[in-house]
Amino acid sequence: MMKRYLYFMIMLMFLSFFSCNEDDIKVFDGQAQLYFDKFYMNALQPGTEGADSTVMSFFFYPDDTKTIEAEVVVNYSGLPLTADIPFGLKVISEGTTANEDEYDLDDQYVFHAKPLLEGQLDIQDTIKIRLNLSERLKKMEKGVRLFVELVPGEGIGLGQYERRRAVIISSYVAERPDWWKENGEVELTLLGKFSNTKYKLFVEHADPGMTMDEKMIEERPDLAIGLVLKFKEWLIANPGQKDEYGNDITVVI
Repeated sequence: MMKRYLYFMIMLMFLSFFSCNEDDIKVFDGQAQLYFDKFYMNALQPGTEGADSTVMSFFFYPDDTKTIEAEVVVNYSGLPLTADIPFGLKVISEGTTANEDEYDLDDQYVFHAKPLLEGQLDIQDTIKIRLNLSERLKKMEKGVRLFVELVPGEGIGLGQYERRRAVIISSYVAERPDWWKENGEVELTLLGKFSNTKYKLFVEHADPGMTMDEKMIEERPDLAIGLVLKFKEWLIANPGQKDEYGNDITVVI
């Protein structure tokens, strides 16, 4: 019995030691790596994370805006940083639909040195990628796609395969909100037919906080009606508004 007990205790100590060292290796084994925070593709087994992209739209900016910036989060894991890390980005032509004049990449980006706090497996920094408005983008309902990959500097590796690349979507229009369904309550009794121009004017002049949603419509219809009436007042005070199809912008209520 004593031998079995000692054997059991030794095995517990061994497993505990191995577990601790395994955690340490993840952070302190010297394998300095960069990788994006979002997965550009679904995680490989046994991971469960889904593919994600950074979506940007000129819709939410003033009409004269020609350039917007997409903020993309980059992760670092490895030994604690003592100096900034320079790195680059390269465009992956397969999968990129954006023209060269529709984006600008810096020659070099910087991951700024930060302390790695106890228990952290990685630290984060944010870079900005410039997206430029083009005439063709104004006519593209689904926008364009920029596909980039990290290019680490000397002594730095690439991290998890599914996070070595990033997808940035640039568009001129906004996705139709779920609460403004075709032939739905909002279309039939409040705002009328959807158009991007109408939606933008509604956000700018009646609902800048974008508070209208399905929950409001269901639980507080008085608030939803109030927003539409506010928009109607603006339309009356500013007659002649046209949507992107040349139709008069009106509301049902």
